[in-house]
Amino acid sequence: MHLKTALIATLLTIGLGASTAQASPQVVVSIKPLHSLVAGVMAGIAQPKLLIRGQASPHTYALRPSGASALQAAEVVFWIGEESEAFLRKPLRTLARKAVVVALTDTEEIHWLSLRQGLVWNSHDRETEESYSGDDHEGRDPHLWLDPNNAKVMVQIIVTTLQAVDPEQAQAYHDNGQRLRKRLDALDAVLREGLSSLSQKPYLVFHDAYQYFEKRYNLHPIGAVTLSHEHSPGMQRLQTLRTQMLGSGGRCVFTEPQFSPKLLRVVSNGLEVKHGVLDPIGVELSAGPDLYFTLLNNLSKSLQECLH
Repeated sequence: MHLKTALIATLLTIGLGASTAQASPQVVVSIKPLHSLVAGVMAGIAQPKLLIRGQASPHTYALRPSGASALQAAEVVFWIGEESEAFLRKPLRTLARKAVVVALTDTEEIHWLSLRQGLVWNSHDRETEESYSGDDHEGRDPHLWLDPNNAKVMVQIIVTTLQAVDPEQAQAYHDNGQRLRKRLDALDAVLREGLSSLSQKPYLVFHDAYQYFEKRYNLHPIGAVTLSHEHSPGMQRLQTLRTQMLGSGGRCVFTEPQFSPKLLRVVSNGLEVKHGVLDPIGVELSAGPDLYFTLLNNLSKSLQECLH
């Protein structure tokens, strides 16, 4: 795989002067799923630091003093990008000036999807929507980590970056990356088998965070209560979703652990539907190299339990 030209030049420059680098580079990562992949590549070498902990959402997060200190000391910072973690735009310019900053949104090999339009989707939209191929970043869906194939691309970027910053451990990063990619292949096979019977079972989600997972495994979402955490839908929108649930035979509505379920209750009140929980970033999971795998397995388990 190839990095963008600018990133290659940056990494080569760092690699040439890395003989004086620390044995264990100071690495900071924005969100738990990405941190999990970085931790897997760094296994046995060092522990990357995580910025967003607990039940905080990257959409509403405010940087803490401990996070600011971590950025100031960082040699490498991995983040998804400003579409996902807008709170990091200014701190990365002012606090992490000495660090190699890697935004996964700058990775050409990532399989991008366009943001879906509207709160209600039908089967025609689901089947014909194409991958994102434009230059307007605001048109991209940033939840790219929920496709294991994208995670494999991310692992390669992480390996290449760390090898350049810390060449003495290059072989260890390579070997860890190889093991991680094999685990991702195995995870993908398990998910595909477990979700294979759900393709015709409609459901409603709290917000449109799962498109990569849904398209990878041919699932059938019919809509989202909200497309943006900054703007709550009005009663007319909620009634439209309620009508869609009735007309489609929707079986389940999914909340998220870090947000209030009251809007979903408005949609589902009085309907014979089940309730489940989906967590796209692992807010209730312990950070570490196994989190990514637990996260995607939990999505699969929640969908299967609610839709069967």
